[in-house]
Amino acid sequence: MASTSAAKANRALPQRARKDEDKEARRRLILDEALALYQATSYAEVKMADVAGRAMLAKGTVFLYFPTKEALFLALLEDLLFAWFARLDGLLAEDTSAWTGPRLARTVAESLEGEETLTRLLALLQTVLEQNVTAEQLRPFKERLLAALLRAGTLVEQRLPFLRDGEGPRFFIHLHALVTGLRQMADVAPVAREVLEALPHLAPLRVDFTAELTTALTTLLRGLESR
Repeated sequence: MASTSAAKANRALPQRARKDEDKEARRRLILDEALALYQATSYAEVKMADVAGRAMLAKGTVFLYFPTKEALFLALLEDLLFAWFARLDGLLAEDTSAWTGPRLARTVAESLEGEETLTRLLALLQTVLEQNVTAEQLRPFKERLLAALLRAGTLVEQRLPFLRDGEGPRFFIHLHALVTGLRQMADVAPVAREVLEALPHLAPLRVDFTAELTTALTTLLRGLESR
């Protein structure tokens, strides 16, 4: 069943979007409905037909904007990822004094609290999303990612004087690897969650995403500082 917001947005659009602003509004509508479905289910369960239904659009119209499901979710990831980079840049630029490694680790890990959708999609980037998009679709994302990584990496190097040139951007490569692994470990299947909660002695197997990410980043940065 189409959402109320989708119905309202769709009624405001012409049957065929001809103006640039109409096309962007329709693209935004598709992304919003895909996001709502993903947050309620899982990537595997989201169908393009369901996205079209929620947006009150023909399935073919959705494919005009996003040729594949992977292209749709890559665009969704792009929105979430670069919004997070902008927020993190602001946090790193607020205090221009030298930081400790633990402070930076906490800042980065806590900036991802409440960003479960983003971290879930990051875990799918290489293994799923990049598997069914064209070079033309992927290249702008990679170019934008590099620019964001270099900008944030420079800020990290400014906050942590013990880092060498180029280690700030590499920090985010390591962060991506940690986020991917820890998100998958934290998002256990319902049956696994039931077992872990029922048996207290299995508590060491439970993964708190933010706490473990903070610990891992702190350990990484302490190792770099102690060289």
